[in-house]
Amino acid sequence: MSFFGKLLGRKSAQEERTRADALFSRGEFGAAKLAYERARDAADGGTEPPVDLAARIDECCDRIARGRIEEAESLLQQGNLKIALDELHAALDTAASAELTREIEAKLERLERLDRSEECEGCACAEPSEEDRFEIMAGSFEDDQYAEYLAHGSRVKDALLLLDEGKAAEARSILEEVLVGADTPRYLYFELGRARLLANENALAAEALQNFLSRLHPEERGNARLSARMELAFMQHAAGDFDAALAHCEAALEEFPHDPRPYLTMATFFRREGLPEEAIEVLEAGQSTLDEGRPDVRLWQELGLAHADAGHDDKACEFLERAVDYLVTRHHLDLPPEGAVRLAQLYEKTKRAGRALDLYTLLTKGSDRPNLFAYHLEAARLMQELGFAKDARRTLQRASELASDESARTLVTDKLAALDAGA
Repeated sequence: MSFFGKLLGRKSAQEERTRADALFSRGEFGAAKLAYERARDAADGGTEPPVDLAARIDECCDRIARGRIEEAESLLQQGNLKIALDELHAALDTAASAELTREIEAKLERLERLDRSEECEGCACAEPSEEDRFEIMAGSFEDDQYAEYLAHGSRVKDALLLLDEGKAAEARSILEEVLVGADTPRYLYFELGRARLLANENALAAEALQNFLSRLHPEERGNARLSARMELAFMQHAAGDFDAALAHCEAALEEFPHDPRPYLTMATFFRREGLPEEAIEVLEAGQSTLDEGRPDVRLWQELGLAHADAGHDDKACEFLERAVDYLVTRHHLDLPPEGAVRLAQLYEKTKRAGRALDLYTLLTKGSDRPNLFAYHLEAARLMQELGFAKDARRTLQRASELASDESARTLVTDKLAALDAGA
């Protein structure tokens, strides 16, 4: 290396390669890719064959793309279809191998069909055909799962469409009949478990899901396995068996160490048991497994709620504000209600009523319909306290329209009268 190269801190190709290998082994694929590229540029025909570096750079690109695919799947689980599509397009731009490119293109095709279907809801567009509906659902299937369903013919497709429509009993009957003559079924047991769960047959649902898990190969780590684990954990917790619920969470953590969902579920159980400090510990472990460039807003919200339960108001505000800011800056204004309400309460506690009002105002425009009436009352109360009497009146009138019974309407009438008296 030249004197000026050393003076300016430039590393040799071998030094860059060593640093890149260390970054790669730690899973820091973005930084590793840049280091491999510097090693390639610094190589002068000596010890580093360019073809080897090119392969490592491509591998980094594929690993980064895989991370984006995982983020897209996580966003899809949260209902953020548009952002999930953005992540998949970014993954497509990043992927280097032809195999991964084809996989992403297939996922994009299915999700874009789902996106078009959602845009057509409530408009004059034709309803999607049953074939289209099935293919939309297939966007989340594993390859083996998809192949198994197709191999068992149209009746399985009919059962899945019935499940999608919420007709659990009809779907369950079809699946039970198909399973009688099925050859080495696996994922059919997963769907049977789902159908029985929707039909409130929890014990039989647990039996089917356990049967499904027992038939999977250890290396099969798809979404169906994780979903089965989480369903079993929730069922055990609902039945009062906290230890059994945690055992399923721990198994999921071993099988999916980089997926936030097992950490979230376990933390939720700890919070419900009045153990917020344990919930915080689990969630911090979950955060440490994620790449810095792939935050998960659900972890921030749960950390905020756990800190609030533990009485750590400053930390609670920090994480809940981070979650709200992440969503709002991405124009996702339908906030998760539990976190938004808790943050509003913390704002009021610290004499920041205006910021609490902003949150309740967003909640009045959200999709949490069972609680819209309550959000309007809270927003109107804060408007009145802050001197916005006209806005408070308009919000109370809207609350009156949302009132579900006579006592609720009377409550609003009394509040309007008090508002007029105060004016």
